[in-house]
Amino acid sequence: MTSLDVLKKAEVFKQLNDEQLAAVNTCCEIKEYKREDKLFSEGDDAAYLWIVADGEVDIRFELPGRDSSFENNISTVSAHAAFGWSGLVPPHKYRLSAYCATTACKVVRAKREPLLKLFEKDAAIGYRVMTNLTSVVGKRFNQLQKNASASAFSKVKITVHLATCGIAAGAREVMTALMEEIAKSDRRDIQVDSAGCIGKCPTEPNVTVHIGGTEPVIYKNMNKDKMRRVFANHILKGEVQKDLVLTA
Repeated sequence: MTSLDVLKKAEVFKQLNDEQLAAVNTCCEIKEYKREDKLFSEGDDAAYLWIVADGEVDIRFELPGRDSSFENNISTVSAHAAFGWSGLVPPHKYRLSAYCATTACKVVRAKREPLLKLFEKDAAIGYRVMTNLTSVVGKRFNQLQKNASASAFSKVKITVHLATCGIAAGAREVMTALMEEIAKSDRRDIQVDSAGCIGKCPTEPNVTVHIGGTEPVIYKNMNKDKMRRVFANHILKGEVQKDLVLTA
């Protein structure tokens, strides 16, 4: 499969004729990646617009100071879909990170500068691509909204309090255990955040669990084994571990 074959099926390049697609193709190259290879990182210069040819790509946010095992998936991009559109939008910085999500994936990346110059030279191409891109972005945001308004039990937010007092008490180990459990569960509806101290230093490490539609639950004096227990019972089964709950 050539990059031109991919462009013909790409949502962001629909309604371009063969001549226009051939012009876009001069800005493109095909790249291949293996599972968990990073395509780009949050904050990188957005030098390319990307289109999936084969396989899938995960778009993730990364917890500061953590390696790839501590990332959370925002969405998964499949064949013919575009991503990394920051390449066409100032200030041209990627807002999230992208990883190969399948055993292997093949992508086309269109280099920003030649592509923008092509848009200046042929306004019809630029207008059509940017119109398509606006539609794509709108659809993605609508999908995120639908996901956010899914059933109450599917909305899970876990906050590990990583202030200095929490870290000294072992909060990093708690975070590590949590992320390992999420990875083993293959759940993609769990949001993990870090936050500061809640003013209960003697009970650190503290972890807040909020499952949509229910009151947040704060767990006290957590360690890696307690975190695994909370995940297995509260997160996966909805059973609050009352003996670990911080009371007023």
